[in-house]
Amino acid sequence: MKLRPVPLAIAIVIGLMVAACTSSQPIVERQQRSVTPYEITVVPIGPAQVSRDGFDTRFEFEVVSPLDLYRNSLVQELRQTVTLVYKDGRRKQRELSLVEAFRLRPMGVDDNGRHHYRIFAGQSDRHSMRGLDELSSDVKSVEIYREVFAYVANVMDADFTPAGFAHLPENEDGSLVSDIPQRFNENYQNNHNTRGWVRNSGDARGLTYRIKYRLTRTSGNNPHFEVDNGGGYGEVETPSVVWLPD
Repeated sequence: MKLRPVPLAIAIVIGLMVAACTSSQPIVERQQRSVTPYEITVVPIGPAQVSRDGFDTRFEFEVVSPLDLYRNSLVQELRQTVTLVYKDGRRKQRELSLVEAFRLRPMGVDDNGRHHYRIFAGQSDRHSMRGLDELSSDVKSVEIYREVFAYVANVMDADFTPAGFAHLPENEDGSLVSDIPQRFNENYQNNHNTRGWVRNSGDARGLTYRIKYRLTRTSGNNPHFEVDNGGGYGEVETPSVVWLPD
């Protein structure tokens, strides 16, 4: 496939007036928005590293659209639930949520007139967790469920790293707010501010993928690690998977 180069600068269509956010602002349900159709290709970068102490896996993205999207970022809404089951039958859950963004760069237009975008060179989406060996001895099993909703949008005033990654306080309609502990993406939090806002998201056209990790300490057949691309759970070692918008 041949790509015709496009200028590095992308026109960004943004509204100049931004409504102020207050603690009393009601949560608005996500609405279907009229957006340019697109598809997102997600490719694992190498096999996942999975052990009884946790997991580490990376992905890269390509966005393809029949029209220029005029959007500068790939935004992800992450929700995670960690369930601990104790030997006496007790269950405890820990939840977190995060809105994050990756800068998009135009790669060109192919022979069919489709526009291609990717995140910055050298940047990848890393999903990892470590430290399960440090859980108390009375924890019998642990299950981690991570759901990620991804879509294209314009992101403004975020504290991006040189590689084009940033944490955001919330999504466009306020239905998801970043609420993570200090150790989650600790390097970013120690060196950058969580700020900025999302516009022109058309987020109802995004895609959802899910990650599951399950460990039962008394079982020899574990840990169990899966990725769901929307069509059913499968091993993450699959070389290439195309995930289309929901």
